[in-house]
Amino acid sequence: MSTALPLSLQLGLRRLRGAWRQALTDRAYARQLAEFQRFHAGLPDPRNVIYMFFTSGLLHWLHRALKFVPPEVNVVLLGSALSADEIAWIRSHHDRPFHAIDARVDDITALDFILRTARHHFGWLHIDCFVLNPEIFPEMMTLGGDVFANCIWSHPVTGGLDTLHSAFVFLNQEAIEAVCKAGVEVSAGTYSYGGSSVGRTVTNRPLYSRVPTPGQIELLRKVLPPDPTGLPWYSQEGSYFQLLVMLQLLAQALGYRLNHVRDLVRDGSGSAAHYSNEIIHVNGVATYQRTAEPARTVENRNYFMLLQADYTLLSLMGENLPPAYARMKEELERELRRLGVSEEQTRRNLFGFLLTRGVSQERCAQILSVA
Repeated sequence: MSTALPLSLQLGLRRLRGAWRQALTDRAYARQLAEFQRFHAGLPDPRNVIYMFFTSGLLHWLHRALKFVPPEVNVVLLGSALSADEIAWIRSHHDRPFHAIDARVDDITALDFILRTARHHFGWLHIDCFVLNPEIFPEMMTLGGDVFANCIWSHPVTGGLDTLHSAFVFLNQEAIEAVCKAGVEVSAGTYSYGGSSVGRTVTNRPLYSRVPTPGQIELLRKVLPPDPTGLPWYSQEGSYFQLLVMLQLLAQALGYRLNHVRDLVRDGSGSAAHYSNEIIHVNGVATYQRTAEPARTVENRNYFMLLQADYTLLSLMGENLPPAYARMKEELERELRRLGVSEEQTRRNLFGFLLTRGVSQERCAQILSVA
């Protein structure tokens, strides 16, 4: 005789565990949320903000991405667990509103801070996303009344539905409020039926995906087909709902739609469909160094290309670096020497990678050159 608990009971127990975990997380970050809200209340203009979030060790990516953001775009910088040297460097090199969260949080926590605080439409731009055509910014900030979000990249998923990829999105605050009024939980975060840590980044404390609530599941059934157990089936990335995807699907169930400002694909293949002469997203810059030692080879293309990109962008920062970044540059140089790659070969490899994906020589130079 089977002793397995019914699925509904399993989900209920997982939700209780998830609610307890989330309460602990909310309590742990209550001070950081209050500090962010005080900072946000003092913004010169809280409308049409585009937030850029980053953690320690990534200033060179932020610095390069900001090169392609026009000064009139209302950018707000959110840093996490930065050193005093990093904070001083940002304040001396960039005249943008900047808030440093003293705890190590992930992008989901930062976005939840924003959702709990913002009262206007807002955007989210990854620091490894280079907007080479400045006209994309006003296009992104122009929202139709029935649009939940403008996006550049999307995931093709079950049943022909597309879901956004968060590298660059602009969200409709009225659609978010509509989901709130529907009486369901509103979070930017990842969701999974198992409530595991899938989709979360390692921080100073364990973090977990949320478990879909009964109200969310009821709305999801309007836009997703059932899986073999009868639950709404989202097939992308092992059936967990990625950053902002649950919120998008709930809004779509209420009549909103996803608008593709550019129709680029994020399907894990790394094909030319990911790339454009107007905008480039690198992806994985914060996590590639976690690759296990035996896989740190030239044959591991993901590690090899990201290592070269990391070194090149760090080199473009010049000599006035925080001490930790000077040490990082030396470490990257040693790793490239171990792999038998010179600085000249590094640039040639990066150019070649982008050229084979349809990016022009001019755009390659724009990203990878000092000028």
